[in-house]
Amino acid sequence: MEKLLTLIIPTYNMEKYLRTCLGSLIIGEWQELLEVLVINDGSKDSSSAIAHEYANKHPESFHVIDKENGNYGSCINRGLKEATGRYIKILDADDYFDNASLKLFIQKLQSVDVDLVLTDNTIFGDNNISKKYYGFNLPSDSELVFADYCNSFKGCMQMHNVTYKRDIFSRFNYHQTEGISYTDMEWIFAPMARVKTFIYFPIPLYKYLIGREGQTISPEQMKRFVSHSLKLTNSMLSMYGEIDEVLPTIHSYLYFRLSRQVKSLYRIFLVEYSGLELDGLITFDNRLKTEQPGLYKESANITMSPLIHIHYVDNWRKRAYASQPKWIYILFNSYTKVLNLYKKILRINHV
Repeated sequence: MEKLLTLIIPTYNMEKYLRTCLGSLIIGEWQELLEVLVINDGSKDSSSAIAHEYANKHPESFHVIDKENGNYGSCINRGLKEATGRYIKILDADDYFDNASLKLFIQKLQSVDVDLVLTDNTIFGDNNISKKYYGFNLPSDSELVFADYCNSFKGCMQMHNVTYKRDIFSRFNYHQTEGISYTDMEWIFAPMARVKTFIYFPIPLYKYLIGREGQTISPEQMKRFVSHSLKLTNSMLSMYGEIDEVLPTIHSYLYFRLSRQVKSLYRIFLVEYSGLELDGLITFDNRLKTEQPGLYKESANITMSPLIHIHYVDNWRKRAYASQPKWIYILFNSYTKVLNLYKKILRINHV
């Protein structure tokens, strides 16, 4: 039977979460429409064995690909080569789908023919308590023109919301950066330049875990993998330069995603984590000045916060790329702690 949806599941040492992830994909009479590709990225725990259990029980939909470790992007690239479904979506092995929503999603997906399908997601903690629900203020259940709406959701788009028609990857040579983390940002960047039509289903499909020990978005891991953030931003800059002409609104979406990543990179190196080696950032800054002078100029106006109007990137450039004074990092992190405490108090009082 022809597959309707391929799920790519990058997996590395996820034995604690993988059964929950894969168990959420058992959907009864619609199982044969689903292709599940578990890409085991050289796991050293029992992840592969768990995945093979599901493949043995449900050979019509579950398949395991055991490969040497190459990090997240290598799993996506391998999954794209193996995928046969009409649509394709990524599911991280420590996350899972709402099972009822997946059944509904499969039913709805059978009757559409668009380049992109958007769905909602829920963020939850390691205690399985829901923390936040993310949806979109869009017309639902009807085909829409991507260029007409893309800027209305550009700030809240995440990998968790996206399902692509696999056919769009035949229109260009998409290759996700290998050997680093955070490349889910590329998944919601370069392919969007090829999207013409989309549909929004307001169903809470994706359940996204935060707070897991060792998660790459934790402050400790962000500092450890700063070189990954640098490589990712360089990659997105290259992708942006290679994109063919697109409609102005789609160009605006792509520019926004690149600009946000560039600003995040400067923040990581220049105000969040002290003591980092800045040679790579200096090289990137000079590249940005040459290839995207408008964004280079725009980044000079980045301030530390809405309340602290210190243009730290511009100051760093004027100081001939000298290391930032430590008080910059102390000020920013103190402000962040106070802001987070204030938000926590507001949430408690709201409840």
